[in-house]
Amino acid sequence: MVRPFNTSAENGGVQAAANMPRPTAPPLVQVNGEGDDFTNADLYVDFLILGNKENYSVRAEKKPVLDSNTQLAHMINGAVPSATIVDGKYVVRDVDKDNFEIFVRYLETKFIKFHSPSHMLQMLELASRFQCRQLEIHCVKELDHNLTIDHVLEVFRALWYYNSITPVKASIVTEQKKKRRHRKNDKPEGPVTPEEYFAALLNNCLQLIDMHAEDVFAQEAMLALRFEELEMIARRDALQMSSEIVLLDLLANWSREECMRKNLELSDENRRRVLGALCYAPHYLTMTRKEFENVKDRIELLDPAESKLVGDMLNGRKVTNLTPEQQTMVANFKQQRPPFAGMPIQLSARSNPKNYPKKMRKAAEEAEGDKRSCCDRFILNCISVFACIFD
Repeated sequence: MVRPFNTSAENGGVQAAANMPRPTAPPLVQVNGEGDDFTNADLYVDFLILGNKENYSVRAEKKPVLDSNTQLAHMINGAVPSATIVDGKYVVRDVDKDNFEIFVRYLETKFIKFHSPSHMLQMLELASRFQCRQLEIHCVKELDHNLTIDHVLEVFRALWYYNSITPVKASIVTEQKKKRRHRKNDKPEGPVTPEEYFAALLNNCLQLIDMHAEDVFAQEAMLALRFEELEMIARRDALQMSSEIVLLDLLANWSREECMRKNLELSDENRRRVLGALCYAPHYLTMTRKEFENVKDRIELLDPAESKLVGDMLNGRKVTNLTPEQQTMVANFKQQRPPFAGMPIQLSARSNPKNYPKKMRKAAEEAEGDKRSCCDRFILNCISVFACIFD
């Protein structure tokens, strides 16, 4: 048998081979005509998006998807019993293919570029559906940063519809942050849950509506709100309006549209029925007598007895023998709206307190101080009562 020259053990061939430098280039990857990598099949995962007319395939790096701990990761790990696999591809239904690919690329790169506030909402919906908490928080921050009166109702409705959340006041968030700092021995603030971010953004939407109530109420989108959505806005005490007529006009127009949507006769009685307790949302006794009479000529949101009571009080007539319910109603009608809206919860540079007038910040601090004083007085009264009982 013929051996290659100078490769025997006697000539140091084995040692020479051991000392040879190892190749540094990666091994050649075999790829078929469609670009499928057969040698690194475990590096990628394929998703099949079912469309109306045709289906689409999206390939992603497997490790980032698994590390994301999202619903997609659970699907790959077999933790989703209802997951469907077709030809080795995981089936995804009811998604926009472009947004889904953007979502997958975000899992790979941790970077996303939004096209508009509407696109932010679409990606927020996708992040919520697949439980990507990091992207949820990122979308909320971007939505807050770009929040304007032009699309505040769109964001408000999306938060209400997709998450069914209630707003949280800025003062409550401040107290929660103080407690967290106390528990962590004054260490930097930790991450907040997406649910807290959703509630904070909803609060900021309502705060922006408070500040620009007249501009927002003039939008056609207000008339398309569902009752629950309208109720959350109309009951706000800090609505900044030149007159209660602004709110009354909104309720009158919305009730007309609602009667048309429900095929009801356009009568005052039916309009009061669709509004329910929102008929009592305006602060009637802060209006002038002339304003009230002019509104009464257009629509009667109050029944005749209630309307007469308000008219008598605006005319300076003395009213007596009020029932407890009437006394509560009159107190609400007399309540003056604050000169400023409340402060937003800081989620971005836009909602930074420094961007708001000093008078507005001071008014918010004073209002919070008054609430605390009331609570302190209540606690002291309770202590006094217990002291008398056990004395």
